[in-house]
This record gives sequence, C-alpha cells and structure tokens, in this order.
Amino acid sequence: MTETIDTYARLGLVHHLLYPRCISDADDHARTLVEFAGWPDLETLDCAIPYGEERRRAVIAALRNCGKETVCAMHLFPLRKISLGTVCPQEQALTRLVLRDQIAAAAAAGAAGFLYGSGADVPEPERPAAMRAFAEFCRWFAGELKPHGITAMVEPFDRTVDKKFLYGSSEECVELMDTLRNTGVDNIGIELDMAHVPLMGESFEHAIRTCAPHLKRVHLGNCVMKDPGSPWYGDKHPPMGLEGGEIDVPELSRILELLLEIGYLDRQRRGALVLEIQPFPGRSVEETVQDNLGRLHTAWTLATIDH
Repeated sequence: MTETIDTYARLGLVHHLLYPRCISDADDHARTLVEFAGWPDLETLDCAIPYGEERRRAVIAALRNCGKETVCAMHLFPLRKISLGTVCPQEQALTRLVLRDQIAAAAAAGAAGFLYGSGADVPEPERPAAMRAFAEFCRWFAGELKPHGITAMVEPFDRTVDKKFLYGSSEECVELMDTLRNTGVDNIGIELDMAHVPLMGESFEHAIRTCAPHLKRVHLGNCVMKDPGSPWYGDKHPPMGLEGGEIDVPELSRILELLLEIGYLDRQRRGALVLEIQPFPGRSVEETVQDNLGRLHTAWTLATIDH
C-alpha cells in the first residue's frame, strides 16, 4: 500500500489493559485515564469510567476535552458472575440499576459507543432461555443509550476456552443483530476483537466476513492458546508479537486485507482499529504501544489488496 494506514483507519487504544492495576485500584484508574485521554496521535479510545463522584468529575472532564472519539466499555461489571442473559428477575433489576449509572457517566463523557459482552454461559438446556433474555437486555440497553446518541456494541467471546460467555460465535451474534434490527433497534452492532477469534475456534476470514454487515469497531490484540501453562493463556490480551501468541505481523496483514475487502477500512469510512493489549513483560506502556503500532504499520505495507 502506498498510502498510510491513517488514510483508511482511525487508530486507538484501550485504557484498562495497558494499565491493568486500574481494575482493582479506582484511584489509579482515574489518574491513568486522565493522562491517557491526552495521549497524542490517536483519534479514538476505549475506557471504563470509574466509580466515585470526585474521580468521575476529573475523568469526564478529561474525556470531553480530549478531542478524541470515546467509547465506553463494561469492564467494571462482573460479567463472569452475573450474566446479561440472566433469567433471574433480581439479577436483571440489579443489572439495570448499575448500568443506568454507567450510561449516565458515558453520556456525560460524550461517548459515541458502549461495548459489552453477554456474560457467563449456562448449560445447553438453559441456553435458549438465556439467549432470549440477553436479546431483551440488548433491546433495553440500546433503548437507554439512544437518547444520548450512543451505539450499543456487542462483543463476541469464546464459549469453551477462557471467558466461556453465552455469546458466542460470529453466526450467533449476527443472528442476534438481525433479530434486533427487525424489531426496530437501529443503534446496535458488533465490535469484533481479533484476539478472541482464535479462542472462538474461527478463522479471521470467517469471523470478519460473517460480521461485516454489522461491524462497528475492531480491536487488535493477541492470545495464547498452545500452552495452557502460560500465564498469558486464554483471553489475557498479551501484546502482538509475544512469543507463543497467535497474532503477529503476518496475521495482522491478512486481517487488514480482509477489512479492506469488506469496506470497513476505507478512505471515506475510516473504521476504528483499536489496540487492546497488555504491556510486554519488563517493558513500559509507551514502549509496548510503539512496538505494536510499528507491527501494525509493517503489516499495512504487506497488505496485498490494491485500493
């Protein structure tokens, strides 16, 4: 490719994995997120807004004034313990109570989107009821987001390796999107995380082409599958290029080719490419980001589609 990747894509980063301590330390979360909002040379970012009024005021002000597209995520909700597909009325009520608070924070920050997964899977005989409950949740969630101009973005996860979430395969997520669209929900789509695709047992080509009609956002990262004894095994989002991982420059190049083919990367559309990675062991956040952005730019030069 003779043009730079920025001509076709809006590059971004995910906050919480670059600063993994923030999930358990709300003060560190707020401090690093305020700094992260000012990161140069990025057009978009993903984050979760911490609890606590004082922390929230500082974070929301930083996000509103950073000049970047902000997408919020459900990282602070215990999805492994309370599924968004729960059929328990008490859990459903608790979920909506917590998420109304999160929606208010996202709206105050001027978020354009809100990412979420389905939560823990259930045994197969109970799965159809859980899927119906999740569809109803999606309808409610999108409805709550719509007055604020926020798009709901469902993220497919693995069902058998690590997260073991209710949704699920690319096909199931697309079926859900089609069902919701047919009932009038128009502010919803799919955020496809490339680090999840190998864990889901799918090829990049299959996942990208299947999700293409509903694709709103793309995460780039890595996963380790071959060594169950590795501390990076499963959905830990190591940096791309980590030894033993599934994704490096060759895989990135193929991913970019496919995203060009489906029109997600385009001069007019400029779809978001957001790196969701933890730092390399023994290396700083800044060093890791520069390394992985370098791999992304190298992969771009190797892309073979001529546009």
